[in-house]
Amino acid sequence: MKKLFCILLSLTMLLTLCSCGATEESTITDEEIVALIDGDIQIGKYLYTEPVDIDWNAQLEYEGKVVYPSCEDGLETWDEWEAYIRSIYCGEWAEYALSDEIYVNVDGKLCSYSDGGMGYDLTDDYVYEVLENSDGTAKVKVTNPGIDGDFAQEYTLIMTLTDDGWRVSGRE
Repeated sequence: MKKLFCILLSLTMLLTLCSCGATEESTITDEEIVALIDGDIQIGKYLYTEPVDIDWNAQLEYEGKVVYPSCEDGLETWDEWEAYIRSIYCGEWAEYALSDEIYVNVDGKLCSYSDGGMGYDLTDDYVYEVLENSDGTAKVKVTNPGIDGDFAQEYTLIMTLTDDGWRVSGRE
């Protein structure tokens, strides 16, 4: 009887753990939301105002133009840049960020044509509200006060659970 009880208890515990894991995997946590929003804002800065640190003394020529290799720790190679982009975005958003004209792949090195300067209005001070969080999809409304209170923005990021974890897949 004791053996039967132990087996039933073990099976119950196993089924309970399996069901908990499935629920947790299909919904996004606050930590994952914050990491994706922070990553989205940082990539926006890299693409529009504050590009990765570049080595101004190591210019290279690429397709008849001068480019400068990155000296940003952890983002010195094209593979590191691509991995960083894909750790935040998936699908069309990842492809868009990787095809940006500021950065190019020169013999595996991450290089930049310029130092940005197009303007970017979002700050690291934001609040968010989870609008939807189920079945591998989350919609998160982000409210950003903008620079000095100007250019405030409110937008909804769509986050999708991929084989590699949660990623931003769109914006409404």
